[in-house]
Amino acid sequence: MAKTPARGATSRRPSTSALALAAAAARRFYVEGQTKVDIARQLGVSRFKVARLLADAQEAGLVQIQVVVPSSLDGDLADAVRERFGVRAVYVVRPDDDTVAGQRRAVATFTAGLLEESVTAEDVVGLAWGRTISQLAAALSATLGCRFVQLSGALPRPDVEESAVELVRRAAEATGSSATTFYAPLAVPDAATADGLRSQSGISEALAELDRLTRAVVSVGAWRPGESTALDSLGTADRDALAAAGAVAEITGVLLGAGGTEIDALADRIIGVTGPQLRATPDVVAMACGDLRAEATASVLRSGLVSTLVTHASLARAVLATPS
Repeated sequence: MAKTPARGATSRRPSTSALALAAAAARRFYVEGQTKVDIARQLGVSRFKVARLLADAQEAGLVQIQVVVPSSLDGDLADAVRERFGVRAVYVVRPDDDTVAGQRRAVATFTAGLLEESVTAEDVVGLAWGRTISQLAAALSATLGCRFVQLSGALPRPDVEESAVELVRRAAEATGSSATTFYAPLAVPDAATADGLRSQSGISEALAELDRLTRAVVSVGAWRPGESTALDSLGTADRDALAAAGAVAEITGVLLGAGGTEIDALADRIIGVTGPQLRATPDVVAMACGDLRAEATASVLRSGLVSTLVTHASLARAVLATPS
């Protein structure tokens, strides 16, 4: 039977002595980094008492934890985007050069560092193709020993010197990793041609690796000329038809509508990773650059295809300003 408190009993504030003991335990634990066992021995109490003292210190306001992000990041904007869209992690950089080129460089450099801190030798890392991914590959330098996999075919662009194959191989060489690549365009005129390419030796084996991805890095493209690799590979009729179907965003040839729903009108003509394969990948990092991609970035965040977003401050603010 539960005991009832004695009549007239009231909760008492900790005495000055109790607070002093709690403060002593908290300083040793949070500031000096001592273990609870060491603190218990020094203060002459049990390890369980130390745990209680630390809890008392927090309840009494003796411990105030403040997390300060580097000045090159905007933590408040990152938290606002993460909370609104429910993604696992958001990083918002503050570029020194706030031009599109500077934004792209800052986002790519930060993402490269993120990979270097988190990728292990057991990881299979998919890399998309494009301007930001090219800068990311150039920024990689730490030894990773993982396997980099080409996520899709590519098309020539005057502002990207390397092919998708060269980009993945450069990332692998810079990090002491292996590379799985294939030669194919991103999009072809019809499904029959795509099926034929996917069945070719070398391409089929490389595409099979996409089912084994543990991580992937993609770029957010907006469905407008110059803002999407997939769109730039198509004729005017295809572009207009897909825009009429509601396409606003593209990541590695996977098209998305404003609400984040996948539009499969192009899927049978794309040589590369599919929406379901991205959904099955434990960690998909999306890099978004350029304020014109606010609607597209919001669509990608709503899609559930990505778990992490790396972007810059002005685009983060524009994403938050998009309609809910």
